Amino acid sequence: MIKAILACDQDWGIGKDGDLPWPHNTDDLKWFKESTMGGVVVMGKSTWNSLPRKPLPNRKNIIITSSEQDKEQDGCQFIKFNIAKKELVNMSKSQHVWIIGGAKLVKGLLDIIDEFHLSRIQGSYDCDTFLPSSLIAQKYELADSGKRGGVYVDIWKQL
Repeated sequence: MIKAILACDQDWGIGKDGDLPWPHNTDDLKWFKESTMGGVVVMGKSTWNSLPRKPLPNRKNIIITSSEQDKEQDGCQFIKFNIAKKELVNMSKSQHVWIIGGAKLVKGLLDIIDEFHLSRIQGSYDCDTFLPSSLIAQKYELADSGKRGGVYVDIWKQL
C-alpha cells in the first residue's frame, strides 16, 4: 500500500515560498515522525531541498527527480520519475511507502496512491502550493477523520 502523508490548511494549501507556511507545529511533526518511522519516505527534489535535516533518520529517503545529475548522496536514493511508479509499487509490497510531497509529485503519482493522511492545520496561510483537492475528491472518499495525538487527521481512501 502506498500512502501520502501531508499537512494542509483549510484551503488545501501545503506550502509557501518553498517552505511550510504555518508556525512550527510540534504535534503535526510528531505525528508525521511516528507514522513514517521505519518506512520509506518519497519526495520531490524541492521537498528534499527544503528539509532542515537530511536524510530523515530511521527511514529510507527516496527523491524522485528528472535530472541526470542526481546521484545517490547523503544516505538517500534518487529515482527518475519515468520509472518511479513501478519502483514504488514494488517497494510497497514489502515496506511502508509514504509520499511526503510536494504537490507536483502527489499529482504525478495520484494513480498509485492508495490513501491520503492529511493533518488539517486550522486557518488559511496564503499558500502558493496546493494539493489537487478536486482530483482527490473524485478518486478518494473521506474514510476517517479525528484527532491523532494533538493533530486532526483526515484519511482519504481510494474508491
